Formats: sequence, structure tokens, C-alpha cells
Amino acid sequence: MAQQNKPLAILDVLKEPRYKEKELAKKESLVSMLSVPLRVKDKVIGVINCYTSYPHEFNETERAVLTAVANQAAICIENTELMVKTKVIQEELETRKLVERAKGILMKQHGLNEEEAFKRIRKTSMNSRKTMREISEAILLTEKMAG
Repeated sequence: MAQQNKPLAILDVLKEPRYKEKELAKKESLVSMLSVPLRVKDKVIGVINCYTSYPHEFNETERAVLTAVANQAAICIENTELMVKTKVIQEELETRKLVERAKGILMKQHGLNEEEAFKRIRKTSMNSRKTMREISEAILLTEKMAG
């Protein structure tokens, strides 16, 4: 269904050779199914399935409603993924800024070059099992306290 990118209705999932979860269908008393792709633009990101516990021919209204729900769900999923990616990028950028500032302090205080300062932060991070961000924040805090 996801490959064909169109809805699929099955009157009895137990009699459908393409339906793979027959044991689950028996256990849960699933009979008829309407499956609709979750689409974002022209890309299928998943499917949404609607089941009945009795034989049921899904009409056009039911298909349209599930398609509308699937379209909204796909947009929500895509937006959530974009927000998570944006948050990760923001955190990475903030960490880079902190590391750069901490490197500057180490370079000034200890006469290190940029690479040596970075290696010192990384080594301390690995030895202490703290993130480079945490080490950088500690360096910045120490500098701030020293005045």
C-alpha cells in the first residue's frame, strides 16, 4: 500500500494473502481494514490503518475522512521532525560557541594554540566522562569567577 501510494481496503484480512499479521488479526478479532498512506508532498512516510471487528465495505466518506486524518497526521509528524532537527542544530551551534569561547580562554591563560586548546577540552571530556559542553561551561564559569 505504501509503495502504491494509494488507499487499500480489505474486506477480510484473514483471507487476504498480502496481509502479514494474521495471528494478530485473529487475536484482536480484526476483520476489515482500510489503510491510507501518510504523505508529505509526494513522499510516503507511513500508513494509518482503520479496522473493524466485522466484515465492512468502507464507503467514499469513510475513505475521505481517514485520508484527511492521514494527511493531517503526516503534516504533524513532519513538523515535529523539523522542530526536533532545528532544536538539535541549535544545541550543536550553542555547544560550538561555548567550546570556542573556552578554547579562547585556554589559549590566553596557558599559551596554547587553537588545536592544543581543543585537544585539552576533548581529553578532559573523555577522562571525566563529561560532555565537551559541560567542560567548556566549567572553563567559562571558572574564568568568570576569577574576574
